[in-house]
Amino acid sequence: MQFFNQQTMTLLVPVLLVVLYFLIKNNLNKLKSKRAEELFRNYHKDRIIYFSKEVDYLGRESTGKSKIVKNGSLLLTSDELHFVRWMPKEELVIPLENIKKIEEVESFLGRNKNKPLLKIEFNGENGNTDSAAWEIDNMHVWKESLLNNLND
Repeated sequence: MQFFNQQTMTLLVPVLLVVLYFLIKNNLNKLKSKRAEELFRNYHKDRIIYFSKEVDYLGRESTGKSKIVKNGSLLLTSDELHFVRWMPKEELVIPLENIKKIEEVESFLGRNKNKPLLKIEFNGENGNTDSAAWEIDNMHVWKESLLNNLND
């Protein structure tokens, strides 16, 4: 007698795929929360002006076009903008004094998300002009918060 016949496999494979999906989703949610908490913990709560737990990072102009939109968390303090990518962990810290321009754009590095993107133009580590962009909720609040802190 065969243990795994056609009918058993037909039922078992979808069930295993659903279980696998939920395991992966659960682990990603835990990782997302862990990375967001790590970023949040690095700053005293009085220093944090604005925070978005989940943003889509479209990359940096200096590193070129990426095939993958990177998920992470974005935090603004009175002196820097700090992004942490969830997986693999990657950080981008932009001192506010280095920011040259803040704008809302439709595309970045040839990628169009059909939603406005927050583009930050800044002086990079080597002094050259660089830029980065994020798809974020509350675009108006982010722009206003950044502009208010640049003018201080």
